[in-house]
Amino acid sequence: MLQKRQFHVHSFNCIMCEGNVLETRDHVFFHCKFAKSCWQYLWPDFSAKQNAHANVIHFKEELRVPFHLEIMVLCAWSIWKTRNDFIFNNITPSFYRCRRLFKEELNLVFHRSKKKKYVNFETLISHFR
Repeated sequence: MLQKRQFHVHSFNCIMCEGNVLETRDHVFFHCKFAKSCWQYLWPDFSAKQNAHANVIHFKEELRVPFHLEIMVLCAWSIWKTRNDFIFNNITPSFYRCRRLFKEELNLVFHRSKKKKYVNFETLISHFR
């Protein structure tokens, strides 16, 4: 979006990758080497699809729980926060930091949720501990 709006920034390349890869939504959240390692923590057989929509559909089919979207959003949020901490706070990105952020957010969602709607959510949380 910044490039389309003609913002002048140092580079439009992904800061999480070592190569010259344009930072797009699909790349940052699904195709980047760092993002893939985060997703594989949640879903060991993860392989990125062409775009975000295809990834959402595939994740829903694989996970088969009513709260699949919450899990996807939390993982994407954790990746985004890790990336931004690197850019704005000079905190070296690490898979373990991203995982910790994911677990903290997941736990907060569980405590705010209606227990009837999120059956098996507690089991899922214990899987990530």
